Amino acid sequence: MSQQLHYIAMTGLSAAMDRITAATNNLANINTTGYKAQRPVFAAVPLYNQGLPDRVDVEARQDTADFRAGTMEQTGRSLDVAVSGNGWIAVRASDGTVALTRNGALSIAPTGILQTSSGQPVLGNGFAPITLPNLQSITIGSDGTISGVPQGQPPDQVATLGRIMLTNPPNTSLVRRGDGLFQTNDGQPKPDAAVQLSVGALEGSNADSVSLMIGLIENTRMFQMQSELVRLTGNLGQGQGTPLSLT
Repeated sequence: MSQQLHYIAMTGLSAAMDRITAATNNLANINTTGYKAQRPVFAAVPLYNQGLPDRVDVEARQDTADFRAGTMEQTGRSLDVAVSGNGWIAVRASDGTVALTRNGALSIAPTGILQTSSGQPVLGNGFAPITLPNLQSITIGSDGTISGVPQGQPPDQVATLGRIMLTNPPNTSLVRRGDGLFQTNDGQPKPDAAVQLSVGALEGSNADSVSLMIGLIENTRMFQMQSELVRLTGNLGQGQGTPLSLT
């Protein structure tokens, strides 16, 4: 019996640690543009092994996300865009794959590539990085169309320079990557003309600092309780007879 209690306490300890890790990561991204809070999903996993027919492990099987929109902040900056409602901006990740972000704090690299504040190139038609010439002015439309006046041209010589790839795959198909971006698990995302941008605005993180702090305190207490239970059941297993008292 003491071995079963010890095992239950160990699985509870692991689950509490996973919740604490997610909460601290969410708190660290309170000010990250377009951040979607982590939501670890746990599952009971039976252990099939000789002598262990009644053992079940609890594992964080996947990292889901809270896809609710964050608060919109008006910046007035021509290269700041926020996705209105559902949808994503397609970017090129460091591993060369197509990834998705809600980070619309854009800039133009010295090479002319339009990129996010994290340095990912923004993709356009054909999932190719958008490269811009030297410009006197630039405008991004609500549909992602980029227009501008090239250097040396009259102010009325506005040219269409590309269009940001906007997409809206189902949330159920999205997987968070290790770099914080998202990708689809069913192939390359498709352009969606219905996705719209709010220009001159940025979407803030949707992580709620108050609820996160409350949850962090609760899970820290749970971690402490499970740690004490591990110690007590370990003593029982060694025949020390320490009474089970968690108060």
